[in-house]
Amino acid sequence: MTVSPSIRAGAALALLAAATPAAAKRTPVLPYALAFDTADAAARTAVEPEQSASSGPKLQYVLLDRFEWAPSGDTFSWDVSALFGNDTDRVYFGSSGDGAFSGGLDYLELNAFYSRHVGGDWDLNAGLRADLLPHPNRFYGVLGAQYDDGKLWVGAWTYLSTQGELSARLAAYYNLKLTGKLFLQPGFELDAYGEDIPALGIGRGFAYAEAGLRMRYEIVEHVAPYVGFSWSRDLGRTAEIVRAAGEDPESKTVVLGLRSEF
Repeated sequence: MTVSPSIRAGAALALLAAATPAAAKRTPVLPYALAFDTADAAARTAVEPEQSASSGPKLQYVLLDRFEWAPSGDTFSWDVSALFGNDTDRVYFGSSGDGAFSGGLDYLELNAFYSRHVGGDWDLNAGLRADLLPHPNRFYGVLGAQYDDGKLWVGAWTYLSTQGELSARLAAYYNLKLTGKLFLQPGFELDAYGEDIPALGIGRGFAYAEAGLRMRYEIVEHVAPYVGFSWSRDLGRTAEIVRAAGEDPESKTVVLGLRSEF
């Protein structure tokens, strides 16, 4: 799907969720404990038995969840995040974006959240999001929640812009361990808007959906190149706007990328 920058901006660096212009609307907020596998997470816990909710703030992780190239359109995208704090109170920073090697950066988003662990595998989020590209840019207040058990991750957020525009996002993926170093990760995202936003080329209702399947291999600890397939589509009134502009609301592409954590 090839979508103009004005259309991509609304569909929510949820952060450097195959980026074609349509995928620029993805604004994924990454989970807090993206270990490469549960055994690895358990090993880290064993090394740090004294860590507790009362421990002082510290850097918990930096995650390059996605640094990706789509050969068919010669486009790139990224999702990177960092988490500071203790087991209960945390501050999350993230960036995501995409563009074309021949045309420069198309989309740039920054996130800053306060995250509160409320028990089990759940966290509540409250913070800010800034969509700096394309123009007109948007700034949002964010409320949401995330579930992460080390394999399944689910996130849901609501966004209220400074223009009074309400939107929401639901996203999820699952890390399936095939062998000791090989993982398969299916995932999806769904975005919706409470009203038409003509300045961004967004229509009311369900506006955007994306699904993907990526297979990665950990060549050394916490460094895993991957190959995958990404599908995305504008929906409903947004798709009508895209077609009226003479563009295709659907995109299918093979992607190559790298994932790393430290």
